[in-house]
Amino acid sequence: MGTDTPRSADRVCIVEVAGVALEVSQYAGDIHAPTIVLLHEGLGSVAMWQNFPRRVAAVTRCPVMVYSRRGYGRSAPRAEPYGIDFMHKEALEVLPELLRAIGIKVPVLLGHSDGGSIALIHAAAESVAGVIVMAPHIFVEGVGVNSIAALCDTVDGTNFFARLGRYHNDPQHAFRGWSNIWLSPEFRAWDIRAEIALISAPVMAIQGELDQYGSMAQINGIAEGARGPVELLKLPNCGHSPHRDQTEAVLVGVRSFVNRIGSYSVGAKLGNGRYLEDFVEGEVIISKPYKLSKHEIMTYAESYDPQPIHIDESYASRGPFGGVIASGFQTISLAFRLFVETGYFNDGVSMGGPGMDEVRWLVPVYPDDELTNHVTVLEARRSKSKPDRGILRLGHELRNQKGEICTTGSTVTIVKARTEG
Repeated sequence: MGTDTPRSADRVCIVEVAGVALEVSQYAGDIHAPTIVLLHEGLGSVAMWQNFPRRVAAVTRCPVMVYSRRGYGRSAPRAEPYGIDFMHKEALEVLPELLRAIGIKVPVLLGHSDGGSIALIHAAAESVAGVIVMAPHIFVEGVGVNSIAALCDTVDGTNFFARLGRYHNDPQHAFRGWSNIWLSPEFRAWDIRAEIALISAPVMAIQGELDQYGSMAQINGIAEGARGPVELLKLPNCGHSPHRDQTEAVLVGVRSFVNRIGSYSVGAKLGNGRYLEDFVEGEVIISKPYKLSKHEIMTYAESYDPQPIHIDESYASRGPFGGVIASGFQTISLAFRLFVETGYFNDGVSMGGPGMDEVRWLVPVYPDDELTNHVTVLEARRSKSKPDRGILRLGHELRNQKGEICTTGSTVTIVKARTEG
């Protein structure tokens, strides 16, 4: 077996969910940090993660929980074949009950392959602090189906099932159940892009350039469809298992992502606007990134801030910044636009405001910088004279792709209250 087994975890137990015994391993971490829940691939199990869960716990200092789904690892066997909705059932029925049984309220989900799809489906319906997916599936691609079919053609007459038996009580059933549903004609229509559109929690999506089961279209689709911020990590010389093929790069990415979401808003549901009562002082809301082009910089400045450092490339190249930079007024406008695009002010919940305070331009913004607005809820206070509304004060930090804070400022907005309490 691999270098890590369930026995090397800090706690190993069997948890019953709806009368089904599930194998669970837990790794200790900071009790104040969110628990990272690992969701395995279509042929995975607790043991097949090997030492990855412990390394995740070590680099993030978060508690980590791993479990084997029914029919996998040392969990109870499946009594029925997989249906087309097997990932939805796991995400919406089994996983919520398991989290409740263990006492995990708002996890960070880290899923691989089918486990990544389960993580995304769960995040569309439940509160999570963040989602990390490796080689996820959001729709069925021919390359994946062909690779599974090719694998099925090679396993008989080999030691494949003997090797798989090191990780599963019933390797034949685990493999046939997974491969049969993926190769069934009715499964070709499986697609979770509608669920992706409901995800507002931060997402990191990781994909190997050599993945034989899916293309970059999978994680690109997450970035295009999710409502919340999405970070993409595309790894060269990496196949379908980034945590094995590019372990160090994945761990660096996971640690960085978890550090960023540690104090952020968790599980906010967008679409309908957020009323005054929905904002929590101290929470952080992160926008999607936006790449600001040279054309946008110069067009804006020609109309509203026609200084040569913004519109004259020759002049700007000889200046202190070495080239054209964006107008500070443009950057603060962009910061607010990125916040509005989160959807928090949908449905007319914003009633306007008296203005903006403490604007500072700290680092110049250059053409093609990728900018993200990190918004902190500084104050959410109901009006004493008009209880149907209140004052919302937000702190804005526009950051570039290096993490540098370029522009800061605070806005004051009058926001509708849901009730006149």
